[in-house]
Amino acid sequence: MALWMITRLRTDELVVLRSRDNYYGLNQGNRLQWEQSYCAKMMELGAPRIAANAQLNPDYSHAPINSDLTIGAYIGLPLVDRDNQLFGTLCALDPEPQNPALEQALPALQHEARLISFLLANALRDAQQQRISIFVEHPDRCPQTGLPGPQGWADITNEEQQHCRDFGTESCVLFLHAPEESDSLIIADSLAALLREQDSVAHLGDNHFGILLADADTSKAEKVIHRVRDALNAKQLLVQIEQQTLSAL
Repeated sequence: MALWMITRLRTDELVVLRSRDNYYGLNQGNRLQWEQSYCAKMMELGAPRIAANAQLNPDYSHAPINSDLTIGAYIGLPLVDRDNQLFGTLCALDPEPQNPALEQALPALQHEARLISFLLANALRDAQQQRISIFVEHPDRCPQTGLPGPQGWADITNEEQQHCRDFGTESCVLFLHAPEESDSLIIADSLAALLREQDSVAHLGDNHFGILLADADTSKAEKVIHRVRDALNAKQLLVQIEQQTLSAL
């Protein structure tokens, strides 16, 4: 097969996490529309997981992705997370039809998909632990608040950017600016009470704070901004908060 890839389903897109491509030019980070894909037909319509001649199957031959990619043969198997929910797919494509004997590889490929699912679940768990470890153990710390300082923040965001690339996640960062006369420790304690375990906060100096919202899109980030503003306003602390997606840094 000309292309093998591991993908992650994010809302209505398949994000390419890993690829070995000799034809299509699909690389890590590329996105495909889920509903247009063969993988959607495989999952939602029960189309074959191996189609040695994909164009003989009406579910595949009528798929919208055919207008963008030449697909003669297809392999697709679901990958699941620790809760047995759909994570993404192990997928292979070739522009030419393949020998019908390809379909006999299904049991071996199902075993591979289960193994990949297990490894991905463990890698995601390790990434979560790594977030916590770097936040708690980073040597660059603000003496006023005990939070990571500027270098700690740089390392935290660099690590999260790599997680986004590796696992197809989306994360956001917030930059909080408070008046210089504000009590930094009160702000730090308030943020610690509001954020999730997988999130991180750093003191960048002069009552400027960086907040990492791991695995959170812009709509989730907006909700956090409102909660933070409300909590700090209740303590007579007026702050400015700017939002960016991590990839924009």
